[in-house]
Amino acid sequence: MTIRYLRFVAVHVTLLVTLATTGFAQESTAGQSAAYNQVISANPFGWILLPWHNAEYERKVTDRVTLALSGSKFDWGDGDGFYNVSTAFRYYPGGTHFRGFYLGPRIGIFWATLGQDDEDVDEVSGGQDDEDVDEVSGPNLGLGLEIGYAWLLGSEQHLSVSIGGGATKMFNGTPLPMIRLVNIGWAF
Repeated sequence: MTIRYLRFVAVHVTLLVTLATTGFAQESTAGQSAAYNQVISANPFGWILLPWHNAEYERKVTDRVTLALSGSKFDWGDGDGFYNVSTAFRYYPGGTHFRGFYLGPRIGIFWATLGQDDEDVDEVSGGQDDEDVDEVSGPNLGLGLEIGYAWLLGSEQHLSVSIGGGATKMFNGTPLPMIRLVNIGWAF
């Protein structure tokens, strides 16, 4: 009777493990049927830990392409800082917008403000009022490329999490790295 009982338990445990494993291996279909057309996101760690603020709005153009509008601000103190307003096209090769690997071009206006009094101009330019100060301070148009990865999480796939980076080349010749630590948002 003991061998018979062990076989009974072993068969039931095996069936339970097999069925549970098969159930966990099934992919949710909620993400495939969700018809979200836009995402609003921001970097909460920048808002909390650094004087770095950014926000982004991304809208579906096709199943594989989205258009994003973003703005960011990084304060250096004393009224000095870096500011950015840009737009990007994102191509999702996996065929599902807002999910998976993406890449695409980015174009925007980038500017930095430095102390505008004469002493600061003298320090930056070495005592000369030349165009070097204008390259550091003021608006500049830039064109670049970004890559990243995005997820839609939760039972209804509303929570958006994305990471990424890239580089932008200003038309004045200055290169600028672009970092997207983590943006958290809402798809609707």
